[in-house]
Order: sequence, then structure tokens, then C-alpha cells
Amino acid sequence: MKRAIRATFGNGNDRGLPGEILLHAICRQLYGSSTVLNKIYFKTADNDTYKGFDSVHCVHTVDGNLELWLGEAKFYRSAKRAIDRVIADFDTHLEADYLHTEFAIVSQKISASHPHAEDLRKLMHPNTSLDEVFDRLVIPVFITYDSKVTNAHSKDCPEFFDEIRDELDALHDKVTSAFGDDLPVSVRVFFLPLADKAGLLQALEKELAPWK
Repeated sequence: MKRAIRATFGNGNDRGLPGEILLHAICRQLYGSSTVLNKIYFKTADNDTYKGFDSVHCVHTVDGNLELWLGEAKFYRSAKRAIDRVIADFDTHLEADYLHTEFAIVSQKISASHPHAEDLRKLMHPNTSLDEVFDRLVIPVFITYDSKVTNAHSKDCPEFFDEIRDELDALHDKVTSAFGDDLPVSVRVFFLPLADKAGLLQALEKELAPWK
């Protein structure tokens, strides 16, 4: 167990890892995704994590299509900073050179036993047009932030639900406005309003300390 904890959480510098774990759970539990690759396989000799997409999943849709889900997780205190970072990353991550580089790395790591290995490698092949890639590409974005509403309430109540709905609606409008209407891929954004991100990290580190 200790070896697994160290392999997953590394040297402690990857402060965004809880967000990546939650994004993984969302894709798996809500959408029935199949994990294509875990970032743990990209650990360097210094136990740092490869800086690319935060998750690589695929979803077999009800109409028989296979979607490639390349996730982004922003484990932040400020919703504005997280949204700004997501928008900035999109400018880079949807460029042809960046995608081809990512695909070259990921395709080599896909297990031969994965049920969609052949289809995924074909989709990631350099000869596949970006139009075809974009038609099957979904970017799930997971954002945490310190919420004044969550921090102000210690239990569920009608006031909390009204206030948090207004807060999330405002963030949704901000994201929609920032992305615009001409995105070539499907994007799904998930917000998690925290009472205190720092407190959550401290609690997590305390729980993991005996296992490191």
C-alpha cells in the first residue's frame, strides 16, 4: 500500500492530483467511460508527473460511436483563475502540433488488451484528419474553487440551494462567454464549490502521511 501511495502521489509537488482523481471518478461513474491511460505511467525519474492532458478516457455512446475524452482538471481556490487557465490551455491544446505530439505519446501506451485499442490508435494516427478527430473529441473540464456560499452554510437548506444555483449559473455564463460559439470540439464543464481548498488538502495529507 505504501508503495502504491508513493507511486501515485509522488514527491507531493503535484498539488492538482486530487482534482485529477475527482475528474477520473466523474468520467467513470457518470458517463461509464473506459480508462485509456493513467498519468501515473508518465512519472519521470524525479517522480514528477508528465504535463499534458489530465486524463485520457473513451466513451462508447448509445449510437455506437467511440468518443475520445481528454480531460482537464483545475484544482484551484479561485474560479476566475481556473477559468482563465482553462481558456489559455485550450488555445494550445487544440493546435495540430500539440495534439499530434500527445497522440504519439498516448498511442504507444495503450494496452493491447484494451477493447478499443485498434480504433483509438487509428483515431490518433498522424494521417487521421483533425476534422475527424474533433468530431469524436470531448474535453471534460473539472474545476474546484473556494465558494463563499459553501463556506457560509454548514448544512443543506433552501437558502443554500438557491444561492449556490445562482453562483454556479454565473460561472456557467462566464465559461460560455469565454469559449464562444465556434469551438470545434465538445466541452463539458463540472464545478465543485469547496468551503476551503487548503483545508481539504491538509486533511488529505494528514490521512496519507502514515502511508508514505
